[in-house]
Amino acid sequence: MFIGITQRLIYNESYHEERECLALDWGKLFNKDLFKNFTPLPLSYEIDFSHYKHLIKAVILSGGNDLSFYSPNVLSKKRDLYEKQVIEICLKEKIPLLGICRGAQMIAHYFNSHISPCENHIGKHEVFFSKEKFISNSFHNFAIEKLGEDLVELCLAKDNTIEAFKHKYENIFGIMWHIERENGLNNIQILKEWFSLIKE
Repeated sequence: MFIGITQRLIYNESYHEERECLALDWGKLFNKDLFKNFTPLPLSYEIDFSHYKHLIKAVILSGGNDLSFYSPNVLSKKRDLYEKQVIEICLKEKIPLLGICRGAQMIAHYFNSHISPCENHIGKHEVFFSKEKFISNSFHNFAIEKLGEDLVELCLAKDNTIEAFKHKYENIFGIMWHIERENGLNNIQILKEWFSLIKE
């Protein structure tokens, strides 16, 4: 089964061209037992997402690039426009959607959450989930302070910013840590809940 993944956008100075890319960590992640039933399908920003929807069973909005609302550059704007379309089609077609870091921020923004600059969210990070806590990675300069009314928090950081959330009624989850990097799978309960939504 294919899971579509949006990609980071970069500008290569040597060749003067825009590029779509995914870290090799994503390939390593899909080799793990947890992902054994799935194959990643990188999504191109030059191909309308509607062309992918019949091929995939779920979508991940990956990390990389800040939202254009906080970093108004061409590449961030391009990602925002495309990922907004992805969210809307996933809602309409009931396709399970997972946001990772920037992807979680994109979903949170779409559902009218409050996001602001943050400090001390780079490196190893304590995350509080129910009555438990675990260590995750953290690579973001913006944090979700308050969720929109359609979203519900699942995990918090020490500063009470949102580390994970889900939609109250739709098949949508957001996680602020990177599941594909070191310390990304120290807690997989939320990931398993999202997997349970994917139909064969």
